[in-house]
Amino acid sequence: MPYAIWIDGWRAVNDDFTAENLLEGESLADQVPQALIDSVAQKSERLALAQVELEWQTAEIQFINNQLMALEEGADALPVTREQWLPYRTRVRNWKEGADGFPYPENRPWRPQ
Repeated sequence: MPYAIWIDGWRAVNDDFTAENLLEGESLADQVPQALIDSVAQKSERLALAQVELEWQTAEIQFINNQLMALEEGADALPVTREQWLPYRTRVRNWKEGADGFPYPENRPWRPQ
């Protein structure tokens, strides 16, 4: 089965498909190169990891904000000061695509103790 392939994907085409039917940036191939399959799989895995990290980031910022409110209101809070929470919140907020080590959880900012 022939394939129309491009830099980051492919599609199966009929046997009677010709090069004139290719879209811009596509080329015709008898099989999908293993390197392309691996590249797409890695990209898909990275996107899934990034989604998990962005969900963690949202939850962690909410947690930090709750801790800051507790400190302001004199309620039960972890034994961490406002001066420790604020830079941590900045590091968490900056935990996104382009950050060093993103999207691997072992590289997340460390919560103050």
